[in-house]
Amino acid sequence: MFRITPGRVAQLVVLLVPSLCQAQSLSQDRQTSAEILVRVTFGDDRAAGDQIRADLVNDSGVLVAESFTDPEGHAKFHVSTSGTYEVRVSGTPIQGTTVQQIRVYDMDNAKTIFLRVKPATNAASVAGRPNVPPVTSAAELRVPADARKAFHKGMEALERNDFAKAAEQFEKAVSLYPQYNSAFNNLGVMYYQMNQKDKAKAAFERSVELNDKNADADRNLARILIHDGDVARAEGLLKKSLMVEPLNPVTLTLLCVSEMQTGNYDGALLAARKVHQLPHEGYSLVHYVAGQALEQKGQLLEAYAEYETYLHESPGGPDASKVRSALARLTAASRPNAQ
Repeated sequence: MFRITPGRVAQLVVLLVPSLCQAQSLSQDRQTSAEILVRVTFGDDRAAGDQIRADLVNDSGVLVAESFTDPEGHAKFHVSTSGTYEVRVSGTPIQGTTVQQIRVYDMDNAKTIFLRVKPATNAASVAGRPNVPPVTSAAELRVPADARKAFHKGMEALERNDFAKAAEQFEKAVSLYPQYNSAFNNLGVMYYQMNQKDKAKAAFERSVELNDKNADADRNLARILIHDGDVARAEGLLKKSLMVEPLNPVTLTLLCVSEMQTGNYDGALLAARKVHQLPHEGYSLVHYVAGQALEQKGQLLEAYAEYETYLHESPGGPDASKVRSALARLTAASRPNAQ
């Protein structure tokens, strides 16, 4: 029976991580012009009202825009780049943070997203479960106007893919307000895009330090730690990120890769299956990782099926040639056992 050596597994996983980062690159998306209309309601379809914060975050963990609902519970965002976004709503009128993904295609003019929330309560728990704290830190709510202005100028530069100018503005924002955790996270993403990995890591570290519930910063720092070989710490950050955003496909995919790298094949398979149950366009990588995990467990037929699923979902994907090689290898390995 064909087996992959542990050294071979480590080598393959190192190759997988850059392909995930490439898939999440800001420059991959196409230009568009679309409105995202947000409707926030309670369970009985009543409008949730105004002063609910709405954040729009792209798939690289960058806060693209922020707004507040009107008295009808409505908020609106304009996006100029297609891709997968998350809308997050939080604030005093509601419990915790509600997160939902939305995909904007380059031909879309408008997309509407409905988020159902629970009204705030003074009780310590609801239905026996503690409230989930909002993602936004208290320090974030005290951002002075000049720092917020620099932040928004950074976002405008980011819309033009001018990463250097965006980084300059985010640097200004954090110099004006050193507790600005969202600006530190965005600054880290800009440094990462410019291949300044050490600066990116330092910015993400600061963002994580400022807000222990910043799922984006946890995930972004974990991505770099996986590259650096500090997988144990990366796993801790990814699991912490999932406590805030339990169904984030990027985080689950990174966890799948890190679990594979540490030899936790069952953990890698569990994370891969969670991703597969979500809308996961662009995350077919998990099927490649799952296939390798199943090979390690000696489940070659199941591994073959995972590789075929990868090719079905992403026939021209960055790992397609390696997946085809794996299928050929498994086919060849099965011949001596044929009856």
